[in-house]
Amino acid sequence: MTALAALLPGIPLEPLVARMAATALVVMLVSWAAGRFGPLIGGALAGLPMTLGPGFFFLIAEAPAGFVSQAAAYALLSLCATQLFLLAYIATARAGRPWLSLVAAILAWLLFASLLRLLPAQPFLGIALFALVTLFCWRLSRRFTQPVEPGKGGGGVGLLLVRGLLAGLLVAAVTTASAWLGSAGSGLLLAFPIGYTVVSVTLHQTLGTARAIATLRSALLGTVSLAGFCLVMALAVLQWSAAVAFAAALAASAAITLGLLAFGHSRPRTG
Repeated sequence: MTALAALLPGIPLEPLVARMAATALVVMLVSWAAGRFGPLIGGALAGLPMTLGPGFFFLIAEAPAGFVSQAAAYALLSLCATQLFLLAYIATARAGRPWLSLVAAILAWLLFASLLRLLPAQPFLGIALFALVTLFCWRLSRRFTQPVEPGKGGGGVGLLLVRGLLAGLLVAAVTTASAWLGSAGSGLLLAFPIGYTVVSVTLHQTLGTARAIATLRSALLGTVSLAGFCLVMALAVLQWSAAVAFAAALAASAAITLGLLAFGHSRPRTG
C-alpha cells in the first residue's frame, strides 16, 4: 500500500483501491462465464460493459453531465477501433503466435483510435460509423474462420485475476485522472479493449487458434452491446439524472446481449 501511494502522489488511495477491486471482481466473474460456454456465447458475454460499466459508474460521480456525455461519445468512437483490434487479431492468428497477433491488434487500435479522436463527439455519427466498421469487420473476418473442435474451458484463476486487475487499474487511473485527460482521452481509454487483450491470448494459448478466432469473431457482435451502452449514456445523461442514465445504459447493453444470446442459440451450428 505504501509503495502504491508513493507511485500515485496526491491521489486518495482508498477510492483508487476500491475502484480497482470492484472492477476486477466484475471482470473476473464475466471472464469466468465467458470461458465456460463456447465461442458464440463467450463472445457475446465478453461484450458486456465490464470495464465501461465501472468506469462510467465512477465517472458520473465526479464529472458534470456534459463531460460524461462527451466521454461516452468518444468511447463509442473508440469501439470502432476495438472492432479493428479484433479483426487484426483474427487475421494474424493463424500464424500461431499469440503475442505477435496481440501486438498487431494493439497497433491497429492505437492507429485508428488516434485518427478517430479527431472526429467530433457526436453520438449519432459514432453509432453510424460503428455500424459500418462492424459490418466490414464481420464480413472480412469470415475468410479466417476454421472448424472448431468441441471443448470448453478458460484460462484459470490466475489469468482471470490478471485480467481483472489490469481492467481495474485502467478504470481507476482513467477516472482518477479524468480532469487531466479530458472527455476525449477519458472516453477513448475507458473503451480500450483491455479485456480482449487478455482473453484473446488466453484462448489462443489454451484452446487453440480455431476456437480463439471463433470467439473473437463472435465478440465483434458482442461489442454491439458496448456501443448500445455508450449511445444511451451519451444521450440520456443530458436528459436524466446520472443514476437513471447509467441504469438505462446498463439495461440497453444487457438487452442487446440477451438478444445476441437468443440469436446465437437459435441459429444452426455451422462450425
